[in-house]
Amino acid sequence: MELNKTHKIHLEKEKETLLITLLAKALDNQQKDPILNDKKAEELVNMIDYDFEKLNGFGNNIMVIRAKQLDIWLSEFVDSHQNTTVLNLGCGLDTRVSRINPQENSSWFDVDYPEVIEVRKFFYSNQNGYEMIPSSVTELDWLEKVPRNNPVMIIAEGLLEYLTEDEVKTLLNRITGYFSHGQIAFDVMNSFAINSGKESLKETTGAEHKWMVDDILEVDKLNPKLKRVASLSIFKSKYIHKLPLKNRLIYAAMCLFPSFRNMLRLLLYKF
Repeated sequence: MELNKTHKIHLEKEKETLLITLLAKALDNQQKDPILNDKKAEELVNMIDYDFEKLNGFGNNIMVIRAKQLDIWLSEFVDSHQNTTVLNLGCGLDTRVSRINPQENSSWFDVDYPEVIEVRKFFYSNQNGYEMIPSSVTELDWLEKVPRNNPVMIIAEGLLEYLTEDEVKTLLNRITGYFSHGQIAFDVMNSFAINSGKESLKETTGAEHKWMVDDILEVDKLNPKLKRVASLSIFKSKYIHKLPLKNRLIYAAMCLFPSFRNMLRLLLYKF
C-alpha cells in the first residue's frame, strides 16, 4: 500500500508521547484479531511523516488494553445516561471519538495543548457535538467552555503521570467543583514502572513522568467527593488473552510480584 505521509510533525517532551499511543493502536489494527479495531489510528500513522521506528518497545499492547478498558467504561456510561458530556483530557491524536461514535445528544470535548490541537486539526474538525479545546489541563479557564449540568464522563488516558500530585489534586477538585455529577477514569503508574522506564522515555522524547502511585488509597484521599468504583491492574484485564502466547506467559509471571502487577492500574471514580 502506498502511504501518503503528508503531515510532518514536530512535538517535544510529553507532547511527543502522543505518537507512542497512536502507534500502539495502529499496530494493533494490523493484527489478525485486533483488540481495538482502530482503523482510524492506522490511517493517521500512514499520513504522518515521523520516525515511528524509535517508538517501538514502549509496551504497545499494554497501551491498547488500557484504551480498550477505558472505551468500555465510557460506552457503559453514555449508554446509561441521556445528554451526556464526554471530556477527553490530554487527547493527543486519540481516535476515541471515532471508536465510540457517541449518541447524537452527547457533547464531546477533546482537550490538549494548543500545539497538539493544531496537529489534531489535520485530521479532525469542530462540528456539532464535537469540539477541540486548545489548552493545558492545568490552566484555569478552559473548563468554562464545557456545559456543566449534564452527566459527564471524563477520560484521562496516559496523562496524569506527567503532572505533579498537587496538579492532579487541583485538577480533580476543579472537576468535581464544576460538574454536578459524573465519572472519571484514568491510569496510574507505580514507582517501579516509572523508574524502570525513565531513561528510555527521556532519551526518546525528553518527557518525564512525575506522579507515582504505589498505594491507590492515596489517590482516594485526593478528593473526598470521588468514590472509587473500580481498580484494575492492566495485567489482569480479560483482554490479555487476545495477546500472543509469549506475552500472556510473561504477564502471568509478572502478576506474581506486586511491583510488576501494579505497574499500571486503571481507576474509575464517580462523584
